[in-house]
Amino acid sequence: MALPPFRHGTLRVVPFRHEGKDVFLVSDPHEGLFDHQVVLPPFAFVVSQYLDGLRDAAGVKAAIADDFPKVELQVQDVEAVVRDLEEHLLLDSERVIARRREVEEGFLAAADRPSKFVLGAPEEVARQIDGYYGAELGAGRPNGRRVEPLAGILAPHIDFNRGGYCYTHAYRELAERTDAELFVVLGVAHASPPNPFVATAKGYGTPFGIAAADRDAVEALRKRLGEGIFDSEAVHRAEHSAEFQAVFLKHALAGRPFTILPILCSSFEPHCGRASPSTVARIEDFLGALREALRGRKACLVAGVDFAHVGPVFGDRVEIDDKLVRWMVEGDENSLRAAGEGNAEGFWNAVMADGNARHVCGLSATYAFLRLLDDAEGRMHRYGFAPDPAGGIVSFASMSFKPRSRIVLS
Repeated sequence: MALPPFRHGTLRVVPFRHEGKDVFLVSDPHEGLFDHQVVLPPFAFVVSQYLDGLRDAAGVKAAIADDFPKVELQVQDVEAVVRDLEEHLLLDSERVIARRREVEEGFLAAADRPSKFVLGAPEEVARQIDGYYGAELGAGRPNGRRVEPLAGILAPHIDFNRGGYCYTHAYRELAERTDAELFVVLGVAHASPPNPFVATAKGYGTPFGIAAADRDAVEALRKRLGEGIFDSEAVHRAEHSAEFQAVFLKHALAGRPFTILPILCSSFEPHCGRASPSTVARIEDFLGALREALRGRKACLVAGVDFAHVGPVFGDRVEIDDKLVRWMVEGDENSLRAAGEGNAEGFWNAVMADGNARHVCGLSATYAFLRLLDDAEGRMHRYGFAPDPAGGIVSFASMSFKPRSRIVLS
């Protein structure tokens, strides 16, 4: 009987030194079926790589013996590893299917999405965020209101410890320039569900209280597009990109009433390849429905996106050196220049010119953001990058966008 496959698509596995030994750390960032890290010994890791859903224990043993002739193992050794992997929810087994169903049903039954990644007392989190504003690379605290229209902001979704200072540049612009009552938050569905956009009618919990969902906007989308907008809704539960924006919104608006429309963008590439997403009816229909839902509303767009993900941990067979950094920065500059011009197609083409070799995770959400802004004029406030502890670099930026001035000829 074939053994259940390893959860390759959803788990993150990175090499690590633990108590003087080489091991692998396994986490579940995309589905969140478990919140801890699992320490995988090298032999268990090797076995996991042969669990493809087709082999039984004897087949796994034979395959390992073919590739590693000097390794002595028995079928029982493979079976013991499989039992441990299944116990820790690392295999696509009946146990994981049941756990996945339990998690999804619990999420869907809740009135709002609770805080998951930003926890703590309100005053503690406020001090933390205030510190990012006041840091050397931070934007400084917001200072009053400015009469300058704001169509949207682009902010990071990297963890606060590495990129908190960069968030502040976008959110200072938002705090000083907008009187919007509705914020459309476009995040990234890192789990890559099959539908390009995933909406939710749930508010997002933060240490500062619930960022309430705009039920009118959600209902307008549902009426236009049907219940399919909620397909894969449970991905909101384990996704951090929209939660981080909800936290910064609650902090920046300091008690001002507002609502959010949280939408996670999956990868558009399976739908269109390198061609423009505008060629895909599902994408165009959603963008059109969202524009209609926002008509007559005082709304502001918020993109929670990161850019390049380069290095061994992201599958690149390269060394992390100055040459890699220069290549990454040059690529980011080209694509962000198009974003600043409000050119959604130019942004998409700049990233896809080499097949998205920089692994820009915010590609789809940024494209959607720029399309919805309708040729708005962008300004770069801060660009940065930070190391991934497992061996890589992640880049991010803060930008603000204003409606482009147009000359109307009569």
